[in-house]
Amino acid sequence: MIRVMIERHCQPGKEKQLRDLLLELRSVGMRQHGYITGETLREAENPSVFMVISTWITLEAWKVWQTSRQRLVVEEMIDCLLTETREVRVFVEDSEA
Repeated sequence: MIRVMIERHCQPGKEKQLRDLLLELRSVGMRQHGYITGETLREAENPSVFMVISTWITLEAWKVWQTSRQRLVVEEMIDCLLTETREVRVFVEDSEA
């Protein structure tokens, strides 16, 4: 199992548009093979910073979704609303824990 964390910094005043696109992305993502769950958070001190955390069965399942045409089309619309490049971090379970 892996967790993917994506941080996005939204242009002020564009937060609702970003939230709507993130919901659309999750709606499509939920139907992808290997998707387990996801959530969207906003930074308490700076609500224009969004963090999406998704859980996938395998890294391979995430990579298929990451490069899918459906996702890339929505990501392109999302990128127009950001003040900086999104940061994607992928974490795997620690087998020694």
